[in-house]
Amino acid sequence: MQSQSPESIPPECNEDVELIERFQQGDTAAFDMLFTRYQKRTYRLVQRFVPNPEDASDLTQDAFIRAYQGLGAFKSQCQFYSWLYRITVNLCIDFLRKKSRSEVLLYDSNDSEELPMSNVADPRSESPAKAVENKELRAQIRKAVRRLPPKQRQIFILRHWDGLSLKDIAATVGRSDGTVKAHLLHAHRNLRKHLRPYLRETDF
Repeated sequence: MQSQSPESIPPECNEDVELIERFQQGDTAAFDMLFTRYQKRTYRLVQRFVPNPEDASDLTQDAFIRAYQGLGAFKSQCQFYSWLYRITVNLCIDFLRKKSRSEVLLYDSNDSEELPMSNVADPRSESPAKAVENKELRAQIRKAVRRLPPKQRQIFILRHWDGLSLKDIAATVGRSDGTVKAHLLHAHRNLRKHLRPYLRETDF
């Protein structure tokens, strides 16, 4: 992640630093405020990987437990959510590794979710016929991503739906940049194969 100048640091980051410092000085109630601030955002992140609400809730709770346990040694910089994000994604990856492929489903988001393809039009500007066509395309994309091998699926989600750089993905999943690039390349090739009947052009 690129560092920010003091002038560009959002106010909530300064508040995070203050809350972390309070926690490290013994005010454990300060962590409750961090939990309140990031709980919904973290839960939405988990649901990109784990569709079951109970599992997603448990993983979200586990992420905050780990953050609570490690926050005492955390350096007070404007990176709390980035740190929590990595904890959360790694928990999701571990969870998926323990599941058989038949049990793992990609989070079935609503049809308005941004997709990593320029030729899927904005639903608000579509004709009724085009909207039906693109709704089917989005459904096929979700199915195709669901069919990717677990490692390819994880890296594809992190890259295209969470917008992480290859370097940040490598740090998150504990792999080299080259390995991440290879998995992403294979994911793109597999998606082209699965989606060929539905697409003329893609950004993959």
